[in-house]
Amino acid sequence: MRRPTRLVFFLLTLSLPYTLLAQKPVPVQDQTFGLPPEKSTVQGPDGRHDARTGLPLALYQPNYRVGNGTPEENAREYLTARAGQLGLSNADLANLELAFLRQGAAGTTVRLAQRYEGLPVHKGEIAVSYTPTGEVHYVHNNFQYDSNVPDVRPAISLSAAKDLAYRHLRLAGTISRSSEELLILPRAEGARLAYRIAVSAVTPAGDWEVFIDAKNGEVLRAQDIAVYYRNHDHDHSEPPSYTPAPMLVSGTGKVFDPDPLSSSGSVYGATGLVDGNDSNTPELLAQQFNVTLLDITFDGTNYLLKGPWAEVVELEAPAKGIFSQTSPNWTANRSDDAFEAVSVYYHIDASMRYLNETLGVTVRPRGYTTGVRVDPAGFNGADNSRYSGGCECLYFGEGGVDDAEDSDVVHHELGHGLHDWITGGNLSNNQGLSEGSGDYWAVSYNRSVTSFAPSHPSYNFVFNWDGHNPFWPGRRTDDTRIYPTQLTGGIHNDGQIWATAMIQVLDAIGKPLADRVFWEGIALTGSSSNQNDAAVAVFNASGALGYDNATRQTIHSILTARGYILPPFVALPVEWLSVAAAPQDKTIVVTWTTAAEPDNAFFTVEKSVDGGRSFQALANVPSQTSGSYAYPDLAPQAGSNTYRIRQTDHDGTFSFSQVVNVQWAVGEEWLIYPNPVADELFVQWPGIAPGQEARLRLYDINGKLLREWTVVEGQQRLPVGDLAPGVYLLESERGTQRFVKQ
Repeated sequence: MRRPTRLVFFLLTLSLPYTLLAQKPVPVQDQTFGLPPEKSTVQGPDGRHDARTGLPLALYQPNYRVGNGTPEENAREYLTARAGQLGLSNADLANLELAFLRQGAAGTTVRLAQRYEGLPVHKGEIAVSYTPTGEVHYVHNNFQYDSNVPDVRPAISLSAAKDLAYRHLRLAGTISRSSEELLILPRAEGARLAYRIAVSAVTPAGDWEVFIDAKNGEVLRAQDIAVYYRNHDHDHSEPPSYTPAPMLVSGTGKVFDPDPLSSSGSVYGATGLVDGNDSNTPELLAQQFNVTLLDITFDGTNYLLKGPWAEVVELEAPAKGIFSQTSPNWTANRSDDAFEAVSVYYHIDASMRYLNETLGVTVRPRGYTTGVRVDPAGFNGADNSRYSGGCECLYFGEGGVDDAEDSDVVHHELGHGLHDWITGGNLSNNQGLSEGSGDYWAVSYNRSVTSFAPSHPSYNFVFNWDGHNPFWPGRRTDDTRIYPTQLTGGIHNDGQIWATAMIQVLDAIGKPLADRVFWEGIALTGSSSNQNDAAVAVFNASGALGYDNATRQTIHSILTARGYILPPFVALPVEWLSVAAAPQDKTIVVTWTTAAEPDNAFFTVEKSVDGGRSFQALANVPSQTSGSYAYPDLAPQAGSNTYRIRQTDHDGTFSFSQVVNVQWAVGEEWLIYPNPVADELFVQWPGIAPGQEARLRLYDINGKLLREWTVVEGQQRLPVGDLAPGVYLLESERGTQRFVKQ
């Protein structure tokens, strides 16, 4: 029996009286019932704690280095060592099972889900994150204490529970999706055995979650779009990789980019720049840009807006189809519904490619292998849009300005999906965290293409075309409020504080650095994280990503000035500028550069041949105060070779660089590096017979031949600095390799 002094960790996100994943506030439906109150917490530089129990909800400086086990073994090692601090018993530890694993540029996050007597405990989870060098640097704790129930055998049937849930919701019309499960629902007055009934409906509109007591049929809780987006088949494998369709081709279409006001530098209501119920004007037609639609599918008869990163689907009313056609070139303008379909495909495809291929931030839906599924005309035609975690899909409404015409709306809703996927289904809207994250992602893109000058009033608008007009007021990213004293309790309003802070970071350090650290930081958070937790996660991620001290100091200063409580800034003892490894002749040369080494005594080059699970020292290299270093590994192993640099201070303390990996070519293999590349692409080409030559051909992503080279055995340098940023293909008789030009 659990100690009675323990309290349940209530889900803060469940206390929010809104449809969580729409960009506009929605009235509270009268079917909403039984939401738990927010708990009181204490915020400090070392973490966030429950005000009554003192137990940690988030730890910002765990100060623990894991061993060389698997990610799950490393997480469990930490939890066992710090069980007392976390208030966990041996039985608690045994009831945690692996739910999600993410290995990204900022390190590894292991999410363990809580179970009781074999049943899932609603929202019970602990996430342990550690850097590439093994330092645990962030822990999210949403373990549900006192979650035991006397008996886990239901007294009413599942069908009876569904009937009770549907009657509570007063369902009418089409049900597009439903699911149910038996679980433990923690509550202040004691945990209950309950059925969770999830349903997407037209009337009442939304993605509903209803909990029915499995013993007596009582309706315990009901809410529109609860943020527990996870499949419950207990499949903990990595998401399957995308398998290309039989034929992927490039097409064309017309879009607003980012919207007709931002691209023209004008305001809503100017001549010709009004919605006019989807009517065209010369001014609006002038802002429709021709774009390339990458990797659309040709099924032998029709071309479909379906690719590896985005897919237009038909999900809910109004039913307008998937806009397939016999030509790869969509010519529709905004008076045609196909215009919105092209818009969502183009913007989502570009955003997902930018994250995964350019920034190296691995994130995609977990529940299916195609691109992000999106209905460009959904939400029953209402003036709103949403992300549904149940199907991991996006829906765009048509009231007012059609939402899919405004890239801010598209990127905002995609931002919810990214938040959900990168946390393994543990999106949080506590204090409007996910709303602010969606606003950040919208403005991050808009800033990169807008015609507005920073002094223009519209420069900080979110939803410039869809909002800030007679339809609704939109939002901003120049919010002057200070966290947390000026929070209002409204998730859409409060999210502007978080979005503004991160846009300030973007303005200070640049879009690529800000975008990368933003999503790698969000990846550390959990289902009850608040804005302060996310701010610390972003700052911690900047260190794990190897950002220099000046950049880290800038992030720290901006976030603390906005009111967030962060751990004290500590300059890294060695300021790494770069760490790399590349084949050279019959060796692999490990190189690193530093900007400063104020306390460093020497470096140790370490190597792993088992994927980074264990390392062996190769050599010590004395410190030069700052500069460039190189060390040749004279005995590389065929296949994977992993390296890191151990930095040792004069007092004996040490830290590590980031880990780099090189594939050593043998036989007929050939390698290209670095990838992504800035100026020169190196090709390792072994095994050509004396006197023979090979040909390399460079294509853009659309299949256009750009240039050719002749190569001989050994290492070749290919100049690519003049290429525009994007994805390219390098082809030879030994195959094709893809690389990203930064």
